[in-house]
Amino acid sequence: MSAPRPTRRFGLALPILLAVAALAGGRIVSKRLLDSRLPWRERQPALAPKVEAVAAAADDATTFQVTAATGLVEAQRDGRWTAIKNGDTLTRADVVRTAAGARAVLRLSAGTEIELRERVEIGLDRLPSGPTLDLRRGKVLARVSGADALAITSHQTRTANEGPAHFVVLSDPAGRVSVATLAGTARFAAGGKAVSLTAGTQSSSEAGGAPADPERIPEEVFLEVVWPAGEQRHATEHTEVHGRAAPSSVVTVNGSPATVGADGHFTTVVPLHEGKNAVAVEVEDLSGRTRQASSTMVRHGPQPALTPEPTELWKK
Repeated sequence: MSAPRPTRRFGLALPILLAVAALAGGRIVSKRLLDSRLPWRERQPALAPKVEAVAAAADDATTFQVTAATGLVEAQRDGRWTAIKNGDTLTRADVVRTAAGARAVLRLSAGTEIELRERVEIGLDRLPSGPTLDLRRGKVLARVSGADALAITSHQTRTANEGPAHFVVLSDPAGRVSVATLAGTARFAAGGKAVSLTAGTQSSSEAGGAPADPERIPEEVFLEVVWPAGEQRHATEHTEVHGRAAPSSVVTVNGSPATVGADGHFTTVVPLHEGKNAVAVEVEDLSGRTRQASSTMVRHGPQPALTPEPTELWKK
């Protein structure tokens, strides 16, 4: 018996399979040739986002650099405050604060830096338009050069440079924000109004309200102190010191801050010990100039009680 002959269907299938394989190979070669002519970023769509993410992370890691730090300067990370020093880098997620008597300088770019005075707290961020700082309390000085853009927000206000500028922003506990421009021009906006502050002018906003019209920075630093009586003879161990200064001033009495009202008045309690007590009042205006006044108060202790001593007036 002879072997069965292959069917016609099997004979046609083999050429079809060979044709399909040839077409698939042609497509692979064509795709490789096309990919070789495309830019690298288009040829590697899966790698490009990773490269951009690494670049963004590197930018965040070195966005802010500490170039000077004196006293206790701290950054809040993972819910804890950690001391930072000159040379450290900060990210947009950090919150920075300075203690009493401390100062710090943060560099945002080659030509832009901010100085944090004592008792300052700020949040850091960087937007596409440039670095942004959230000033929560205290006083900062910004120096911006070149084409950099810097914005400082505080209590629903926003201050930004218009070209190279040197400006100051002060935020007090009552929600008052004061701005002064020392060089260049800064734009101060709040409550639906914006004013341009040229060199030598200042303005302020109360609790997020519209800023006042710009005015010239006074030529002299204003300070007026009403001293209590020079000699205190009472049982209490403190006295009050009253005075007046410009509302946008920072006032300290023996190193402790005194709250300055919207009208410029301030009152602070000074502890007294028995004997002589030196009391020094210092005011710093918005532009950084200072003025001092001092006095000495004497606190006497309670008078000794007199004990009657019986004596015989008449002798027999």
